[in-house]
Amino acid sequence: MNFRFFQDWSSNEGNAKGRFVMVFFRLCQSIRRSPFWVLGIPVLGSYVLLVHWIMGIELDYQTDVGSGLSLQHGMGLVVHQKSRIGSGCLLRQGVTIGERCSGGPLPVIGNDVEIGANAIILGAVTLGDGAVVGAGSVVLHDVPKGGIVAGNPAKIIRIQA
Repeated sequence: MNFRFFQDWSSNEGNAKGRFVMVFFRLCQSIRRSPFWVLGIPVLGSYVLLVHWIMGIELDYQTDVGSGLSLQHGMGLVVHQKSRIGSGCLLRQGVTIGERCSGGPLPVIGNDVEIGANAIILGAVTLGDGAVVGAGSVVLHDVPKGGIVAGNPAKIIRIQA
């Protein structure tokens, strides 16, 4: 946890809300992995109340998230708890990452991916390392490493080296 904690802290420099959420998120992950997690139920419940309900950031502490996640503004963020997010990613407000239909496959986000405000990523989608998703895009297909996509449905604009 310590390494991820410091990476998250650095990634959210100047962003008190992002730092608060990510510290609380990592604390809850540590509690949940503990053999005595039952003793931490009040903390886990507080996370759901404060982060999900009050702050409007649905980032479940059971989600597989790499180190250095940056949350810019965060309000309206929805991440399915079984999605995977790599290290060094940036998520802006209004982003939705989830399934197309109930019980369906979920997105896998690579490392160093930037996702613009109000973007939607659904289904069995893989975003390659270094991909960029433009604001308001609806991503329903894989994005290659370094791919920049935008639109509804999202289309590749270019691929960065």
